[in-house]
Amino acid sequence: MENHSTPLGPVPAHLVREAVAKKTGLGWVVEFNIATWLNLAVRDDTAIALKVSYLDGEKPREVLVDKGSIFGAQRILLCGIARLGVNQKLESMSLSLETRSPIQSLLVEELFVQAVERQSEKKNGTRRSR
Repeated sequence: MENHSTPLGPVPAHLVREAVAKKTGLGWVVEFNIATWLNLAVRDDTAIALKVSYLDGEKPREVLVDKGSIFGAQRILLCGIARLGVNQKLESMSLSLETRSPIQSLLVEELFVQAVERQSEKKNGTRRSR
């Protein structure tokens, strides 16, 4: 069965730039909190996934943020921490939905993207409480 991809749009460049990469045992990771409330309709019971596509230098990559299932017309919250592995510089990010059935209608009620660790916090030497 063919999967259907629906772009939600690019993440603003200033949000991508302010993220701080963390060293891990296998390289560098940039983390983002991502959440979206969606109001959508599909014909059949279908799985849905929120994905982040990004450029690691010139190399395109993709990670799964969250998944769920929907039937008919309903609202769904998809959220999680996207852990983006990078070997070079994180150049750009975009969000998309992947479903097994085509989406008949889609309304993005809310969309939130924020770096887990931001450069403004790093410069001050301490993290602000959230």
